[in-house]
Amino acid sequence: MDLQPPSRPHRCGGQPRGGEGPQMLGLNRRLEAYLGRVQQLEGENHLLRREIQALRQGQQEERWGWPGLDKELGRARAEVEAACGERDRVELEAGCLARELQELGQHRQWLAQAQQEVQAQLEDSARELEQEQRAHMWLREKVEQLEQEIHLQIQGHQEDVEHLEASLCSSRPAAGAPFPGPGQQAPSVLELGQEYSARATQAWAEADEAYQSQVLRLEESLDQARAQLNEVGQERSQSQQKLRFLEKELAVAREVMAGLERNMSHQEDTHHQELQHLQVRELECEKGELGEQMERLLEDSHRLLQHKTALGLEVTTYRYWISCSTPDLFLSLLCRKRPDLFLSLICSR
Repeated sequence: MDLQPPSRPHRCGGQPRGGEGPQMLGLNRRLEAYLGRVQQLEGENHLLRREIQALRQGQQEERWGWPGLDKELGRARAEVEAACGERDRVELEAGCLARELQELGQHRQWLAQAQQEVQAQLEDSARELEQEQRAHMWLREKVEQLEQEIHLQIQGHQEDVEHLEASLCSSRPAAGAPFPGPGQQAPSVLELGQEYSARATQAWAEADEAYQSQVLRLEESLDQARAQLNEVGQERSQSQQKLRFLEKELAVAREVMAGLERNMSHQEDTHHQELQHLQVRELECEKGELGEQMERLLEDSHRLLQHKTALGLEVTTYRYWISCSTPDLFLSLLCRKRPDLFLSLICSR
């Protein structure tokens, strides 16, 4: 403001003095410039109000057009989209891992059932083996009992034969002594001894044959028991091998499941960290944008305050000039240009 107030002129009958004409012309020019400036400032103020309202509604990009922030925001959005794609991929992998874990759980259940079946087969085989061992012991006892019976029969047969021989020897007459009565009975005793010997031999042969047949049957039963024991032993060995194989498969399945669980947990942690990082970056970008907007608004507010102060000074100056000089031309121009300001000045006066 280079406007200097002149010295207060003297009024005489309401007529201006000779030096007041150029001053009024300059004052009018200044008033016109002032009115144009006021209109311009009002337009700028209106635009600023609209921009502030639009900023509050979240339409910063269309008004300010910050290319750096737009690029950063586009980059952040691209990273968010990439993170969303990565999240979808991780969720898909997690679903696959869940299905694999379910399949492994079913496989573990099948292995547990197979192990239980093998254990039951082993228990059945052990019971059958115990029964076969008991049968084998019973067969041995039976063979020993038969051997004892045969030995007793042989011993009794030998005693009978010796007794008969002794009887024959005692009943045989002396040599050269004819006894007509006993001579007639001697052939019957010999025949009786021969018949008894034949019967004893036949009984011995029958007992021996029965013994041999029974021994053969016992040997066959023993062979069958041995074959069954061997078969049970082979089945038990196969069952143990199958059990060891199932235990190895179960251990491998547990290791695979643990690895899958660790991998899934690691992927979830990584995905969570990436999302947090992207959220932090997006918040930082928003913070920077809001900071710049606040700085811009503060600058605009400061500029508006300066304009308001300047306008207040100009209004004060014009009021001073109106109070010091003849205001007819000024008031007519003011009424023609700005009737609202004219009314405010009249009211203030």
